[in-house]
Amino acid sequence: MSKSELESSGKTKSRLLLKVLLFTLVLSAIVVGGIGLYLYQAEQSRLADSAASSAAMAERMKLQAELMKYRDKSKVTLKDLESKEFVACLDQVPIDEETQKMRLRDVVKARTKVDPHLKTALLDVFNAPLVGDQPPVRYSDLVDEFAVDVDLMLERFAARNQQSENVERDKAALRECLLDAFRFDHPAEKVLETVKAAEKFGDPIVLFTLYETDSNVSYEKKWERVTTASDRIAESPELFDPLFVALVHVDALRFHADDRTSDEYDTAVRRYLSAWPAAWQEASRRKPNVGRDHICLGTLFPSLKLLNSAAQKDLVLALVSAEQPKVPTFVVHSIFGQLFREVAWDYRGTKVVSETDASAMEMFDKLATIASSHAVEAYVLRPELAFLARQPLKLQMANGATPLPVHHWFRLALSGHIDHQAAYADYSLALMPRWGGSEAWQKNIASKCLDTETEDGIVGMHSADFMNPYLKRRTADVTMVDDPANVKWAKRSIDAWRNLIQSNRRYRCGILSAELAMQILWEAGQFKEIADFLDVLGPRSKEINWGTRNMNEEEVRFICKMADGPAYQLWMPIQQQLVFNSEKLNDTNTSDLHASLDRLETVWLDDQEFVASRFPGLSDEEIESKRAYARQILDNRRTQLNLLERYHRGEMIHFTTNELAASFTPIGKPDSVELRSSEKCHQEAMQMAREFEESDANDLAKADADDASEVPRNESLDEIADVAGGFRVATDWLDYTFLLRNQIRYPLPATYEVTVSFIEAPNSPHGVSLLCGPDGSGGLMNELRGTQIRFSPGGGFLLTDELPEQWGKTPIFRQWILKGTKKRTRRLRLDIGESGYRIFVDGEQLHERQTSLQTGGLFQVGCASSRRFDQTPGIPHVFNVYDFRVQKLEEPPFPDTPSHDSEFLDWEADSEGFL
Repeated sequence: MSKSELESSGKTKSRLLLKVLLFTLVLSAIVVGGIGLYLYQAEQSRLADSAASSAAMAERMKLQAELMKYRDKSKVTLKDLESKEFVACLDQVPIDEETQKMRLRDVVKARTKVDPHLKTALLDVFNAPLVGDQPPVRYSDLVDEFAVDVDLMLERFAARNQQSENVERDKAALRECLLDAFRFDHPAEKVLETVKAAEKFGDPIVLFTLYETDSNVSYEKKWERVTTASDRIAESPELFDPLFVALVHVDALRFHADDRTSDEYDTAVRRYLSAWPAAWQEASRRKPNVGRDHICLGTLFPSLKLLNSAAQKDLVLALVSAEQPKVPTFVVHSIFGQLFREVAWDYRGTKVVSETDASAMEMFDKLATIASSHAVEAYVLRPELAFLARQPLKLQMANGATPLPVHHWFRLALSGHIDHQAAYADYSLALMPRWGGSEAWQKNIASKCLDTETEDGIVGMHSADFMNPYLKRRTADVTMVDDPANVKWAKRSIDAWRNLIQSNRRYRCGILSAELAMQILWEAGQFKEIADFLDVLGPRSKEINWGTRNMNEEEVRFICKMADGPAYQLWMPIQQQLVFNSEKLNDTNTSDLHASLDRLETVWLDDQEFVASRFPGLSDEEIESKRAYARQILDNRRTQLNLLERYHRGEMIHFTTNELAASFTPIGKPDSVELRSSEKCHQEAMQMAREFEESDANDLAKADADDASEVPRNESLDEIADVAGGFRVATDWLDYTFLLRNQIRYPLPATYEVTVSFIEAPNSPHGVSLLCGPDGSGGLMNELRGTQIRFSPGGGFLLTDELPEQWGKTPIFRQWILKGTKKRTRRLRLDIGESGYRIFVDGEQLHERQTSLQTGGLFQVGCASSRRFDQTPGIPHVFNVYDFRVQKLEEPPFPDTPSHDSEFLDWEADSEGFL
């Protein structure tokens, strides 16, 4: 190959190589660019997906927050009231503060023209009778007005059930039952059976009516009926009357509120929030109706506590922003007043003024004044409603910010309807000395209640609302019968009960006034009046909680016949000194009572004809049974006297089984209460320790068991009568009424001891307590009256003031609670005086406190509590309480200090001029 060819060939190869290189470079660039583009697009796609995912997550979180907004238990706070949304709602219902007082005056004047007696009542609030010459408005009259709305509800029922051949019959039965339900009355059995027969069709109004009127069903069945009605309404709400929809959703919410974390509760809240604005709009479309407004407000207000702060704010917003027709403005103002009032009291707290922070009191006054303004405005807009008159009454009592005194608000409420029960309760509180009232006013208004004649006698029953707080203030040295006016009130109460019962009102008034009157008559020895009262009460006498009044129905009936003639004079010293005032007895004044008992035994039992003359027409066997009962009463009183004498001598009273039977009265409705020996209780306690406790049962075996002896496995009362005793109690784990109450009081200072051992021990929220407290107040609602130590193995409690390890104190009741322990047996002890107490558990001091007490030396053991728990009953609760001991202390736990009453009255003296 020539040189030129070689050169040409070389150039060709070079060009070819260059082309290949260029192609490679271009291809590489394309590949790299493609990869880069791919990676870029992939990254952009990832970022887009990430952004979408974040947005979706944010949306889900927002949705979750929306779903959870009603489920916490937060309360409305000042921050909520000052929020932009809430202020905007307030701006839509402004109040002309400058003219409010004048407008209130004009409204009150207008009311006096409708109710002429109101003018007399307002001019002389303390002396004017509660009613005038014209028949007063009664609550049943309001229900009769509401019947127009019930008829509209039932028209839609008939339209939904046109295919039923009995629709008119069912409609009539539903009308009668519903109106009875709104009257808080019981429908006739035949009418109720007609409604029950219609339940198979499942119409919500039938389910709601049975929920309201059929009381002989389980809690679960009531829950099923009202929640099913709510669910079916939600499917087609347009088929139902809006007022009916709101009423059903309220009751469904009450049941679902047991679990505020559930989806069902959230759904119930949302139904509630949509139902009430629609209901009030519908009310605005209809002719004004006082009965409708009272029933709807009376249903709406209590249900507000079922809502958290978010739900309450949303309700206010929905009410204010409703389109035409607008929600009545008085409804909005009344709710605003309630919300401001609740926040005000959160600042105020429950302490006396001297113990409350000054800034908190200042904020309370500010918010309470705003609440008062809204409450007064609501009344000005709808003065016919008794419900709206009692709201300012409560606020006036709190800080005096309304234009009228409490007495005038009370009279205005009665002008709305004479038997507005809440008005009597609120006014009773306002008349207490601590709020600027007086005992004279309490007794005066109680007398006026008895003077008031109504068709059903219900107003007379409210006299107890004023007598009860007055009588509760009686101290150990002032009995119920020291004031003749108390006995007079008790006697007049018999006629009030006669009027109530003769009216054949199926709705039953509470038994409290009968209990108070019966106790006063019993202590005063008014046996003829008691016999008359028992005849008037008839079967309702079984409702009286005799034990908490230191009475026994069988004994009361027996003594009313036996304490006659000479026997009356012999019985009365025992009645007044031992039965009711045993804390005043001592070793120098009991001998006369022994003599009275001996002479009474001669009169009752030595004369073979005495008992037969008091119980004519009985067989010889029945007469002998009456004689045996008389002997038992006398023996029990002797035993009680002997115990008091030993106590005053300084002996340690270690109760035998016989002494327990003579001294302690079971109160409540336990399944069983069985006397047994302490030794048998102790043996069971050791068995429980071996089976359930982590400690050695030998610790219990070394426990003090003085006076205990070997006993057979199956004991008879005769065999264990004179050995240390105890009780085996079987009841329900949610029982809050059971007490073993000592019939006599051991004067303070004293030490009380008892051993508690759980046999069947669920996590009972009430456990078993050793109490030193007032009559009939096992939960010690007034913390200045006594103290208690409560033991519940494994029980869980909400404790706000934690003490070392496993101990705590509730914020309301002074009760020290042992929790979180596997021990089933504890020795509880109280050393207590008028100026303080010490608490011991298993011999070791737990706590002490110096404070004024009012206990009168009342020794109690049991489950009694003022707490309530929404749980399912039916779990057995079995325990032994044994080894009861009482001894007089030579020295009180703390030196005597001024009594609580004197301190309280000094504080009350500062309230002069409040009214």
